[in-house]
Amino acid sequence: MSRDQQIRKALQFLAPPAAEREECRHEICLALDRVERVTALARSSRAGRSKKKGGLLRYHAALRRLLIAFDTLDPALRPWFNLPPRSTTRSAIEAEIAKAESILAQPSAPPRRDGGRNKAAAAAAYDLLTWRGHAATLTRGGRWEKLAKILAGDLTVDLFDHLRKFKQKPDLSIEKVRLGNGCILYRSRRREPGIKLSPKKSGN
Repeated sequence: MSRDQQIRKALQFLAPPAAEREECRHEICLALDRVERVTALARSSRAGRSKKKGGLLRYHAALRRLLIAFDTLDPALRPWFNLPPRSTTRSAIEAEIAKAESILAQPSAPPRRDGGRNKAAAAAAYDLLTWRGHAATLTRGGRWEKLAKILAGDLTVDLFDHLRKFKQKPDLSIEKVRLGNGCILYRSRRREPGIKLSPKKSGN
């Protein structure tokens, strides 16, 4: 599902009044950006802990070769090359090597299915519903899960477990504050745990 399709489906699903359509569209875009940002962060963290280390072994070896080449290069020739000066000092190369080695030293994470996007979509959908004045109730096939599927870009995925975990575990949430001058502020806050779960199945 493309981003434009996600925006159209979310707009249709939330069905804002005509006067609030652009505001709602903006908030959908904020939610989609949040999903992409959190997914990318989770992917980078996972790559650093994978067995292959996301190509880091090759990068580390290349840095080692660069350090040797740097030491053998005549200082009179260095100004002729285009690498930024601050990156072509021995200390800068050594610092980059140390950074790579610290990541390589981390234990490899056990293989598991990537749930970063789905987890991010559950959180973003919760906040988006709250911004639009809807209750994010934990019901399989309910409004929260349906919107989360749209934000995840997959209408077939089962997100109920991600919704349940989000309800149970305190996490950062983004609240919407409408200021007196008409501006809207979106700010982070920490939610409280203990929200009661509903076993009821609903399609609304």
